[in-house]
Amino acid sequence: MKKFLIIISVVTLSLVSCTGGFEEMNVNPFSPTGTTTEALFNGVVGSLRLGSWEMYYLNNEIFYPESELGALTSEAWGNFSIGTEELWRNYYYSLANIREIDKRLDALCEESNDDAISDKVRAQLIVLKAYKTFKVTDMFGDIPYFDASKIWFEPSNPEYLRAKFDKQEDIYKSLLDELVWARDVLNDPADRTPSTNLYYKLEAGDDVLFSGNLSKWAKFANSLILRHGLRMYDKDTEYAGALLVDAFDKPVIDDYYPGSGGVCLWPASLGMTNENWHWAFREHKNLRMGTTMFNCMSSTDADDGSGIFDYRAYIFFDTNHHLSTDTLAPEGRWVPYPQIRDASTPIEGGTPYAGTRDSKYEFKGPSCLFSPFNYYFIRDSHQVPEILMTAAEVAFIKVEIMARGIVPSGDTELGIAFESAVNSSFLFWAFFPYNYVEMWNYKYAKLSELLNSTDIYSACQTMSSYVINRYLEDNGWMPFTREQFAAMAVAQRWINLFRQPWEAWNLARRTLNTDFSTPTTVDHAKLASFRLQYPPTEIEYNYDNYAEQLSTMTNGDTRQTKVWWMN
Repeated sequence: MKKFLIIISVVTLSLVSCTGGFEEMNVNPFSPTGTTTEALFNGVVGSLRLGSWEMYYLNNEIFYPESELGALTSEAWGNFSIGTEELWRNYYYSLANIREIDKRLDALCEESNDDAISDKVRAQLIVLKAYKTFKVTDMFGDIPYFDASKIWFEPSNPEYLRAKFDKQEDIYKSLLDELVWARDVLNDPADRTPSTNLYYKLEAGDDVLFSGNLSKWAKFANSLILRHGLRMYDKDTEYAGALLVDAFDKPVIDDYYPGSGGVCLWPASLGMTNENWHWAFREHKNLRMGTTMFNCMSSTDADDGSGIFDYRAYIFFDTNHHLSTDTLAPEGRWVPYPQIRDASTPIEGGTPYAGTRDSKYEFKGPSCLFSPFNYYFIRDSHQVPEILMTAAEVAFIKVEIMARGIVPSGDTELGIAFESAVNSSFLFWAFFPYNYVEMWNYKYAKLSELLNSTDIYSACQTMSSYVINRYLEDNGWMPFTREQFAAMAVAQRWINLFRQPWEAWNLARRTLNTDFSTPTTVDHAKLASFRLQYPPTEIEYNYDNYAEQLSTMTNGDTRQTKVWWMN
């Protein structure tokens, strides 16, 4: 059985890392040389990376256009099951490793005759399990969970052979209860158990996410409680409200330093490259800046960029292809693609994501008529991280909690919290063009002028002030209502989720038909999916449980059936 678990560990890593950087076991911390607990733990961390098919079929085809973070020029790739299969397989292989680690921690407790000796590591494991499980259940709704992936340990148990589907509500509350326990354990500074034994801990080199810093693990746990407690708040206000009030003043992800600013997998510090983003965009080709995002970043529709007040536009997007005859727009023009095209929409083409732009950045192809995503953001495989959660997102979550009265606050306190959240977002995003010269060797003139004229902290404060001033102008310079604060927090959180389109999709679904919904130019007409369909292999191999699950679904196993926390 242990031999088979080795296979699971290796397969898990290969599934989530189809690019370079994972081949050298002595270099990459995600490539275990055996099945030590530490190696398995880092294998689970490694599985947090996005799969290439997940990015290609789910992010680019569903989550970006449906959340309206971007716009699709053509829905050319309808084979979504390739993406759901990869995501599903990654999760359940990783869950098997999580259960194996849990089993080993139980054995350690038994050997030491101390039930608490493994609490610190078990708490870290709970945080990883919660992050991965929340992500999957938020996409699919009910999933096999409580008995899933246990077959490796009890192969004779028929209930484990084909695990039943569990209700999302039960999964959510179980994970949140576990996170509360984990957070409190990780915040406890004691080095010894109540029985005076030293806690079993992972050394810095055995924890590639936080290098053994338990306070950061505790902050991550509490931040997840806030994210998912708020997500289910309107479905079970009593349960979620108590969690949110309890978590609100406890430590959260709050590292505002540029280049950090949250929980991320930083390729450079982990000795790996991340080519998946470039591959997915280069092969897919069809994503462009949409009208919804441009309307949030520019006060006019002027294609010379004169109306841009949110400088994240220069970081997230590029201009269209510059024509040598267009002397009025030396950098190209800022032209958003309509969220829903019609017969009058020009055919879009070009090669804005091709690797040839490494040597000739300005060449995007003459038929690139609309603004693509910033080439550096999808090309830089060394400095741009995979984001799990940013400090800015947590700050916007707290602003919404305050604005909605879940946690009481004064108007001044609410205003300061919102300004701080916007500034945190700029600090995170502006760091890339400000600091990295290896890849980011071109900046748009306005951004370059600001970043080169002052330090990054002052520059980000200036940029965030532009955004705040725009809200003030739109509001007639009058005090904001609580409803307006909630709407602003959701809108800014949505923008900040630019590299996490699945989370933007979650946010769009949760706030749909509220007074604080995510930005839209088409009345959320693009939000056509309320969940993802189960992968074909799950239907084939777990058909009886699938059929039972199917009978409980409002619109069957379709993208129109709402997940539990949606109103």
